[in-house]
Amino acid sequence: MRTARDKLALAAIVAVAAGTLLALVKREPPPATPAPAAVQPAAQPPAPGLAWLQATGPQPDPAPAAPAPLAEQVDRLVDTRDPARAYAAYRLLADCISFNRDGDRIVFDDDSAQRGGIRALSAAEKAHDTLLCAGMTERMRQSRLDYLAMAAQAGVPGAAVAMATEGPFGDRSALATRPGDPLVQQWKTDVNAQLARAADSGDLDALHYLTGMRKNGDALLTRDAAAAYRYGLALGMIEREVNGQEDVVGKLYRADSALMREMAAELSDEQRAEAVAAAGRIAEAHRARSKAAATEAPQP
Repeated sequence: MRTARDKLALAAIVAVAAGTLLALVKREPPPATPAPAAVQPAAQPPAPGLAWLQATGPQPDPAPAAPAPLAEQVDRLVDTRDPARAYAAYRLLADCISFNRDGDRIVFDDDSAQRGGIRALSAAEKAHDTLLCAGMTERMRQSRLDYLAMAAQAGVPGAAVAMATEGPFGDRSALATRPGDPLVQQWKTDVNAQLARAADSGDLDALHYLTGMRKNGDALLTRDAAAAYRYGLALGMIEREVNGQEDVVGKLYRADSALMREMAAELSDEQRAEAVAAAGRIAEAHRARSKAAATEAPQP
């Protein structure tokens, strides 16, 4: 069954197939992120610019309990020293930054299938975030990058792509405005390595991201046709194995698809053969990752 983030990834893939940059990075809070506490819905008009995503259907039942303070939730996650929970703390803070800036944020929700699995916050969720995110401080905003770096270094799924999206020290414009800065250059080297390591381990977020970015190139990643082809093949193999041979994304990245034939056109026979072999290893790594995750998951 296709998840909400897969649906969003498909939208990004369509952009890649049209020759545009991958402009939207999937964002889905990991299981460790504290669940929002429901509060009394507040009547308010749709947020400008996100009206097409407004939630429909019944609102959550009101509850009198306010959310635990943001600092308390973050400290509880970080104090475990678990990289996955550090990433959950990063996501919690990043969501609050988005909400405080825009007054809304995108939510991934399979119940919103008519909108591709994404929606805006409901009135109750906005009320929750208003209370929770009012506790954001500048120190928290800066600390989120430390939590993200810890997660990326440990290979937590999704963290490497989040690092690339944040940019050097939380300022992606530094890639263009300070390309000669040794600190920016070191950050760029580190994140390139983290992205490649994540993709080779079967991290789907990294595979989606690198397939598009290596095809087109940007300030962080140079264009690399062989790498884009390798990651695209691996992505197709994994999607077909997980979702069936007729999976839309899996078919898009079959070796005989129009997109993949275009990507392979500038490669030699030897390069294509190497890419096929490497893609097979990535698919096997994803299989092993999924098996290990299933083994470690709590039994009902």
